[in-house]
Amino acid sequence: MLQRIHRWAASILGVMLYTLVFIYAHHFWAAASEQTVRGQPELLLFLLPGIVTALMQSESPLVGTLWVALAGTLLGMLWLMLAVPVTHSGLLIVAWSLSALFWAGCGALLVRLLRIMLAMNNP
Repeated sequence: MLQRIHRWAASILGVMLYTLVFIYAHHFWAAASEQTVRGQPELLLFLLPGIVTALMQSESPLVGTLWVALAGTLLGMLWLMLAVPVTHSGLLIVAWSLSALFWAGCGALLVRLLRIMLAMNNP
């Protein structure tokens, strides 16, 4: 019972963190949209919720992180549609959101890699 409560708490915390990063990164993406060519280093911020969620999810951290990221993306998009006028096309927003999901998944994979490396060092 306690482990199930911990899993829900980890998921809720992960969704909240991912949504906050989503809104923060979207703010910088929208502010710099006047520039024609530029990188988007703010997408690297999505490594943070991926890492945190993967550390809190003991069973299948990658799948748990991706579900949390998907829920956070939907919640963040809902919040942004209600609060900020949309200036980008829908296809561009979907592509940006999928890129954010990718980086969150990379954060979870980084945790998995570090766990494997630590397990190899401690026989």
